Amino acid sequence: MAAYAEVQNVKVSGDILETAISRMNPTLSRQANVSSTEGNATADFGRNVNAILSQIRLRVDADLTDNVSTTIRLINERVWGLDKNETNNGGETQIDLDLAYATLKEFLYSPLTLTVGRQELRYGNAMVIGKITTNMVGINHVSGTGTKVLPKSLDDLSLRKSFDAVKAVLNYDPLLVDLVYSRIDQAYVSNKMKADLYGINASYAVSKQLLAEAYGWLRSRRPTTNPTLNSSNKDENLYTAGARLNYSGLENLNLSVEGALQFGNHLRNTAWYANESTTDRDPDLAGSVTTTNASRNVHAFATQAIASYALPKVKFTPVVNASYTYWSGDKWKSNSKSYKGWDPMYEDMLGGTLINKLLYNNFHIVTLGVSAKPMDDVKVSLDYYYAGLNLPYTEDGAVVILNNVSGDPTYTMRQGKTYLGSELEMGITYDYTEDVQFALQGGSFIPCTAFNKDSHRTSTQLLGSMKVTF
Repeated sequence: MAAYAEVQNVKVSGDILETAISRMNPTLSRQANVSSTEGNATADFGRNVNAILSQIRLRVDADLTDNVSTTIRLINERVWGLDKNETNNGGETQIDLDLAYATLKEFLYSPLTLTVGRQELRYGNAMVIGKITTNMVGINHVSGTGTKVLPKSLDDLSLRKSFDAVKAVLNYDPLLVDLVYSRIDQAYVSNKMKADLYGINASYAVSKQLLAEAYGWLRSRRPTTNPTLNSSNKDENLYTAGARLNYSGLENLNLSVEGALQFGNHLRNTAWYANESTTDRDPDLAGSVTTTNASRNVHAFATQAIASYALPKVKFTPVVNASYTYWSGDKWKSNSKSYKGWDPMYEDMLGGTLINKLLYNNFHIVTLGVSAKPMDDVKVSLDYYYAGLNLPYTEDGAVVILNNVSGDPTYTMRQGKTYLGSELEMGITYDYTEDVQFALQGGSFIPCTAFNKDSHRTSTQLLGSMKVTF
């Protein structure tokens, strides 16, 4: 379907973000335990990383006639001087579509707004839906002739979050209902999966202080690189249903509680999931099962509670925050037909920058933080993260890939221990002008009793950035 309309207003905007990055000991050991797959040590998750990352976005919004508007945003993300980019089909200047959608207000029916095209989807605290990539699957890690948008060591810093989707919004104030369909391609080493995502999200403003939200999502996926691998001819259908409450009735205090259940089926095909093999490296997908397409029923859950308290009348206007997140996991080497590991779907939460690179389920995280403004244009922050396993490993020296992304480092674990470690992050931002911001952020992850002596070195990072917005 093609639509034509007169342009009434055009707005051009964008941002340029330059970040200097230093990451040390990502494997928590003295040496890298994975080989470089990007053609440069800078790109290897298994080595120390010292790089400069450029992220440039250019956005054009056009208002048309009859409640029609369009948005297009281009993006370029690249590491300075990375040989792979220099020679990979002009990767140094590769520009991709980040957003490309049309919005039709009062479409056929006054409460209905229709948005079609590549767009961002984010609901609640993004515990289920927030960005296209997760720690479980690195969508940028395409083998063969595919474009490697960012190296594995830095892909968690990517600004890409958009989905190819159709979204219909029904506004019956105070009830707001979103209906969503999205088509997603993801890469598992040399194999690809095609996913269809269906969802409904309903939010109801009970009062000015209380917002209630309920949602249901279905992700149905299948292999596309080699469909004959799916000998059982089954799709993997994962259902996620949940609810969230957000309360701001107490002065300067904001509370949020969310819980969700997952059910459906999970197909364990060794060609789809790179880490599932008889080597038992992965605690949630692996086991002694070697049969292709061995199917499991899913019974998983997740919950999160967040509190934030502002002190506007106190000097430096501090803000104190705390949160607790729990994602269920499955037993180590479990052969049960009931799989209890939470699938992160398309989450966009940050439980510590370094911890975020390690985990994708079977964990709980406690966060405590404080921020303050000693000057009008300066903000400082301090955050502490505690991470623990829900189910410990049952043998000493268990070798695992905690985030289940093939090619990432392996870690050795201790039997029966659950304390993964603690992360401490400090940051400072300086608003040089209304358009220019400088930031410096440092963090350390200290591994604890769940790791054995082979994976017990502290991992650190330092990020310095400049952002210009126009």
